Amino acid sequence: MTGRQEKKTPPFREILSPAQEDYIETIFNLTGEMEKVRVTDIAERLGVRMPAVTRAVQGLEKIGMVNRDDVQGIRLTSIARKLAGALVHRHSDLVFFLTEVLGVDENTAESDTCQMEHGISPETAQSLHEFLKEYAGLDEDTRQQLRSSSTKSEFRFLPDGKGSGWRA
Repeated sequence: MTGRQEKKTPPFREILSPAQEDYIETIFNLTGEMEKVRVTDIAERLGVRMPAVTRAVQGLEKIGMVNRDDVQGIRLTSIARKLAGALVHRHSDLVFFLTEVLGVDENTAESDTCQMEHGISPETAQSLHEFLKEYAGLDEDTRQQLRSSSTKSEFRFLPDGKGSGWRA
């Protein structure tokens, strides 16, 4: 072995920004809903302007995440489809955890998930998934007890801000 260390290719989550992950996830979801994904479809779904989408798609194309042409529209490459599947799975696990286990309302859970899903490691995502599989196997009475204990927290009713919660 020489004094040089072999360079490892970093995982995509260290290369892609949260915004790029959102675009990949959105393209993946739209692909399941329509025949041809266009910039206008992405802009509408994400609530952003078309020039911003065009720049984002061009950036994803440069790093090999999407292909685009006039006939087939915007398509994810095979590696991007694999990544998107993991992102969608992580998203749905987080929403389920927040709504079903912690009792958070669906709108808040969706909003919070969009923030959380980009910050957790693959290991944490896998552990959450394993927990949810165990949770699903519990009888309804046990699941109800867990849900009711999470809604009685004294911190649920504290105001938002730096001083609220147990880490104050």
